Amino acid sequence: MSIQMNLVFTLLIIETIIISILLLPLPPKIQKKLINYYDLSIKNTNFSIILIFIDSLVSIMFVDSVKNGFKFNSSDEIIEFNKNIWDNRSKKFYSQRNMYILGAILSIQMLIWFLIIMIKSIVKNKNVLLQLSKEEEKSVDNELTTEYEKLKIDVDTLNKQYDSLWKAYSEKNKNETTEDNKKDN
Repeated sequence: MSIQMNLVFTLLIIETIIISILLLPLPPKIQKKLINYYDLSIKNTNFSIILIFIDSLVSIMFVDSVKNGFKFNSSDEIIEFNKNIWDNRSKKFYSQRNMYILGAILSIQMLIWFLIIMIKSIVKNKNVLLQLSKEEEKSVDNELTTEYEKLKIDVDTLNKQYDSLWKAYSEKNKNETTEDNKKDN
């Protein structure tokens, strides 16, 4: 039983490390590499066989611990001369402990699977978003250049109007000042 629990503990530590790595806010390139590595390792037949074997072994141990954990009830705790109550309680404790640990391992495996699916969709959507933003920038740049050209034409037109009005004002002002000077003399 000690070898089994050491392997279970090792599996629990490995799964915790994997979840910690997956939950880190990594750049998209590293996330993509992690996803590609996961996909390659799952497609590897030897790795998938080992993973199926570990999952089935943990599932069998989980079912066994559930069966043994709920087998004992309060009528089993009646003190009899030929039974040791502490032995029954310790078996119940060990089976319930194993049930919780193995249940945690199975749920963490499902959590890793869901995290991988979410990271795949995040990486895919980030790539699509980058492509769309580049296309949008190009279209916005085109719109801005056309609008800039229109505004430049408007500014040139306003400058021409200003110059012509200034000339007209200067001529009118020149005429009025010459008439005022004649009246003053």
